[in-house]
Amino acid sequence: MASLVTGPSLVESYLQHIHSSCYAGGGGELADYIPELAQVDPNRFGLSLALHDGYVYSIADADIGFTIQSVSKPLTYALALTHKGFDAVDERIGVEPSGEAFNEISVDSRRRPRNPMINAGAILSASLLLETQPDVDKAFTELLEFYSACAGRQLALDADVYASEMRTGARNRAIAYMLQSFGMLRAAPEDAIDLYFRQCSLIVTTDDLATIGGTLANGGVNPRTGRRAVGQAVVQRVLSVMTTCGMYDGAGDWVTTVGLPAKSGVGGGIMAVLPGQLGIGVYSPLLDEHGNSVRGVSACKRLSSDLGLHMFNVARESRVTIRSFYSAREIDIVSDRSDHERRYLNGQRDRIRIYELQGDLTFSGTESVLRRLRAAVAEFDVAILDMSRVDHVDQVSRSMFSGASENINGAARTAVIVDPDGVVVRRNAHVAEPSPGAEYVVTTMREAITRAEDFLLKVAVDRT
Repeated sequence: MASLVTGPSLVESYLQHIHSSCYAGGGGELADYIPELAQVDPNRFGLSLALHDGYVYSIADADIGFTIQSVSKPLTYALALTHKGFDAVDERIGVEPSGEAFNEISVDSRRRPRNPMINAGAILSASLLLETQPDVDKAFTELLEFYSACAGRQLALDADVYASEMRTGARNRAIAYMLQSFGMLRAAPEDAIDLYFRQCSLIVTTDDLATIGGTLANGGVNPRTGRRAVGQAVVQRVLSVMTTCGMYDGAGDWVTTVGLPAKSGVGGGIMAVLPGQLGIGVYSPLLDEHGNSVRGVSACKRLSSDLGLHMFNVARESRVTIRSFYSAREIDIVSDRSDHERRYLNGQRDRIRIYELQGDLTFSGTESVLRRLRAAVAEFDVAILDMSRVDHVDQVSRSMFSGASENINGAARTAVIVDPDGVVVRRNAHVAEPSPGAEYVVTTMREAITRAEDFLLKVAVDRT
């Protein structure tokens, strides 16, 4: 099981593959209308996944800080909903897709910003916070605490980017004064702009974005700290608006091809959420015509397609995927062995560990099982995965289980899958070639124990 001990996990290897394949080509431009953003390294590319239990996978430039920019908009909207209530916010900010660029001066027939994910709606969201706390510094302190609670660590301001935005933000100022003229923005426009630029200038990493996404995926509870950062009803509203409006005028293509609530920023970040399962954070500063990260969009499309993450790819995910686990000493199965072999095997039965799985397995549940195996590798020589109570395994999970068997086999450890109903390896008499991983799959626990004992006997002979 060398790969489960010293090398990258299956998920890490896959993410490295995604990173490499999406890095080359694609084009894009830096956001040069904010001078500080035009100076960043265009070759940066980080990727993170935060699972529902708080575990985070980080690839490449995942530790590089960048400004959150418009990925902040769902969070400030969430804070405004929390403070002002749904009805009060809905009176002044709509929830309909605009079909326009992020910085369009866009309002509906009631003169409300069309949604909180474009600049007009985000500036108004910030102004709503100032109606509760008129002092900009104190309002920003509260906003920073909220963002930090969602990220699971203390965030900080990039003073240079903030100053750059304050110097060059004429268009956003025009939007603020327009909203004031319509009677929608009731705080001082300059204060609203100040708070908005501060929120956009907070420094994050892809780990932070993935964790914030994981907090939203977890119904508002930060998966790393276990503390609630935002109410569940607010999360439902925010995710709904992110789904339809989060990727600006590219939202329709995003929903059909990626199918995840998401928000992008001109700093090159993208945060995506699979409710109930995981958050994704991506950073690459080269942008497409919509203001979305070119490599980030490409990586998210690959992740969604390969891992079956589209939110309408419905499966009955069982959060408690491992029903139970125990050693072979606890089951009464005796194979046909010589007296000498039986004496040896009786002393080795604790080195055979059986994991009973249950439910419908998708990427998130399968990843959790394989990570648990990786953590427990020193405790067994043979892992038996009992799929007798599993109803369905999606294609990506099928590949992951087969890959895990191949990685374990031949490194003084092995894995056997008990698959009586063919949920992992489909048995089809009309298929000439066996499915990948089929050599590690049996149909009964007795066969699995026999294979496990054969392996232990072989290892004992090899050691002599």
